[in-house]
Amino acid sequence: MTTANHLHTVINHWGDLQTALGTPQADTWPPVMGIARLHEHLKATETAVEQRALERSPDQIGATVAPLRISILDTMTGIDRQLVDVADYIAAAVQRPAVARVRSASPTDTVGLQLATLAMKDAADGRRWSYTDPRRRTAPFAAAWLLARHDGADGPFRELTGVHHDQIAAAARWAAGQVEHALELTRRTQVLERPCPHCRGVLRIEGGDGQDPAVRCRGCGRKWTGEAAA
Repeated sequence: MTTANHLHTVINHWGDLQTALGTPQADTWPPVMGIARLHEHLKATETAVEQRALERSPDQIGATVAPLRISILDTMTGIDRQLVDVADYIAAAVQRPAVARVRSASPTDTVGLQLATLAMKDAADGRRWSYTDPRRRTAPFAAAWLLARHDGADGPFRELTGVHHDQIAAAARWAAGQVEHALELTRRTQVLERPCPHCRGVLRIEGGDGQDPAVRCRGCGRKWTGEAAA
């Protein structure tokens, strides 16, 4: 994927992260699924489930279900910080200072009035990166601003250097990866500890992208989805 693709991932899926923030936690990875009775409980999953049961047991004093998914909140906070920091750095390097304001000598000084108006418009140019406005210092706004700089869009900016492009690319790649992991947009694989019950070959579980998980044997090629073997 390109830098632009990565930044679009953040922009397009930020609303999905906000929705997921208040959505009950999905199944952990690897998912719990039956594999011909031999694999009905994966050790990693059992450990995670037991830990969650202890943490959320009603027998514990003061135990409550968190209203927000902390992992999603941490992801959003981290992406916010990373992209805003990079935008701050890039803006400091390439954003042209606003035109100095000019005081007109008198109401009839048309040239002075024109220069003052020009200075006000330049300072208020919406293409500028803001160091103070909290409404604009957010991950999706930073991603859109960095995308415009990456694409060389017009504005009060100098041309980016190769180093600037590399910094934006690295931040965009990391942020997109965080979004994809949090929303389970990418399919993952993991080797199982137990061998195939038929050929003793290596089993791999695939899933984590919202699609039905499956287990495949690298030896005989058999595949399990739920309780059914193909």
